[in-house]
Amino acid sequence: MASDAPVALLSELKAVPMLAELSATSLQWLGSQVKLRDIPAGQALFMQDAWGSVVYLILAGWAKVRRALRAQDSTKTLALLGPGAWVGEMAVLDEAPRSRDVLALTPLRVAGIPAATFKALMLQEPQLCYQLACSLSRRLRLANLQADLDQQSPPLRVVHTLVQLAEAFGEKTPQGMRIVYPPPQDLADISQVSRETALAVLSRLQQQGVIQPLPEQQSLLLIQYAKLLEATRLL
Repeated sequence: MASDAPVALLSELKAVPMLAELSATSLQWLGSQVKLRDIPAGQALFMQDAWGSVVYLILAGWAKVRRALRAQDSTKTLALLGPGAWVGEMAVLDEAPRSRDVLALTPLRVAGIPAATFKALMLQEPQLCYQLACSLSRRLRLANLQADLDQQSPPLRVVHTLVQLAEAFGEKTPQGMRIVYPPPQDLADISQVSRETALAVLSRLQQQGVIQPLPEQQSLLLIQYAKLLEATRLL
């Protein structure tokens, strides 16, 4: 039987909403199996086409998912992921190579869960399996919305991306909803607009007092989040 996991590690895991309902026995067992990793900004967590034997859970920081465009010898950012996100679970469940690159956008702290442990946990904890299914469903719904973005105006596409980041990973504060400050090119890629358009929209929203960059925290404060949310209902 595995040795008991450190109390500090169990506290980190239990702070993740998706793991909060695990039984004490399952949480202790999971804690004894995981390996924590701290990844500097810009470093890859894994690369496209690598075989996956580990599922990662983001404990702190933000990552970006990108696709290699080999024909153009470039990459395109597809999504940004924040605390509480599972990363790499599809390759483990499908027993297939990784389909995308995942890199640390900010300093990143993740829990690496061996594939066998992840699969066993899914069988032992139906609630966790249900929550993972809900997470995958949200990603699919978001992908469907992204596919329809070309029917919307460029500014609304950018607003949609900001709202989706806030809904999935935003932190509620007295001043507003806080998310990572998305690099302009990443925001442009996800929103399907030019970099210049993404910058112009951010500048306009800041001038209107709707958002406020927090450079020292690598964060963006959505001061008038309700206003942004209302705008996306036009989608």
